Amino acid sequence: MAGMKVVVVKAADDGAVDLDDLRAKCAEHPDEIAAIMVTYPSTHGAYEDTITELCAIVHDAGGQVYVDGANLNALLGHARPGEFGGDVSHLNLHKTFCIPHGGGGPGVGPVGVRAHLAPYLPSHGQHPDPEQRAGIGAISAAPYGSAGSSRSRGPTSR
Repeated sequence: MAGMKVVVVKAADDGAVDLDDLRAKCAEHPDEIAAIMVTYPSTHGAYEDTITELCAIVHDAGGQVYVDGANLNALLGHARPGEFGGDVSHLNLHKTFCIPHGGGGPGVGPVGVRAHLAPYLPSHGQHPDPEQRAGIGAISAAPYGSAGSSRSRGPTSR
């Protein structure tokens, strides 16, 4: 946990993130906000229609936003996760395309990040595109990974 602690944010009656509680938690922990992880749509089945506002609240507090698209099947063809406002978007496709979940996690699927996080992504010294060789080093024997690795370096979003 790198010295960090989890602060639970309440859910609203409809299962969405309670934005008033999120604002209160951000105010209660100034200069200590690292990130929020939000599953979209939520495990409660809630479509966080305030996802862009949620992202703005956390960004204003100095944190990053990780959007877990574990329930993407409900949004496929209707939503554009890159426009939600998150910094990391894991398109966890195990439910959408019936691919392996990885024995309880992590799921399999592309992980898109904003440009400011690209230098921290896995890389491979032999990647065919020289611009994709910079990063934290290899985590897979092949530049594009394998079906068993959800962390292979791929294209990044804005």
